[in-house]
Amino acid sequence: MADFSKDFQIAYDDARDACAIRFRCFDTPNSVTVFGPVGKDADVEGVLLEVRRMCLEFHRLWSFSFPASDIARINEPCEHVQVDMRTALLISSMKLFRETEPAFDFTVGPVSFVWKRAERVPSDEELEEALSHVGAGKVSVVGDVVEKADPLVQVDIGGAAKGFVADSVAAYLRSAGVASADIDLGGNLFMVGEHPAGRPWRVSVRVPEGVSAKAPIVEVRNQSVVTSGSYERFVEIGGKRYQHIVDARTGWPSDSDIISATVVSASSLQADMLATTTLLAGSSEFNALTARHPEARFIAITADGAVLSD
Repeated sequence: MADFSKDFQIAYDDARDACAIRFRCFDTPNSVTVFGPVGKDADVEGVLLEVRRMCLEFHRLWSFSFPASDIARINEPCEHVQVDMRTALLISSMKLFRETEPAFDFTVGPVSFVWKRAERVPSDEELEEALSHVGAGKVSVVGDVVEKADPLVQVDIGGAAKGFVADSVAAYLRSAGVASADIDLGGNLFMVGEHPAGRPWRVSVRVPEGVSAKAPIVEVRNQSVVTSGSYERFVEIGGKRYQHIVDARTGWPSDSDIISATVVSASSLQADMLATTTLLAGSSEFNALTARHPEARFIAITADGAVLSD
């Protein structure tokens, strides 16, 4: 088990009146940079160390690596489990989101785990068995208790967890008197306030390597920018790559022509879930998806280099 107790760096940038913390968490490097003064009763290093503490707490609460974590306990064969209220809120939020976007099924865990552990392409029978334990309707949340109609249901929070954490960090920074900050949780960005130069933040959308598309620029204030890509993680079986996002409707890794999806929203949780949903939707459903969420902005890149935007 990794020990992150000393794995961080704090650095000042006097020229920009900035202070940054860099640390590992969620199996990825993270950074948070605060610009300008913080509240008169808070010191900037103390604020940044609290951000790191929050992230490590979320990691221990939700990581599969910790047998006592809420997610590990939920995914054990059981009918109900008492969890932290933040876990209950995360699962409730995913359930609510799925009412609008059925392709986003956070109970895809049984199928996802089949593919993650596969040394060969799973058989139809294996996938059918796993799919029989998938279905968001089999999970309910009552207060701080997660109930499972099927004891073998397993949740996969990979398309929402970092968004929830980014929102929590942004809310904490604002409460501490921070007016301008750049939060980067392994690529989940939240730009608090406006750029210290008094203009919107400008974020360059990542373009997958090998794709000939010009990197779009988005301008944001107090918004999150989340990019999800099918090219980022995959399993290789028999010399063929299968992407990590599994479609709960089929039991197979998504074969969407969209390979990168970026969503801008005032809610990083929403942006995270919408980015995953965009990858599943593909270009044929892109316009319908964006029309259902006018409060967010979408940029998608297809395998042939086409850039789609709402």
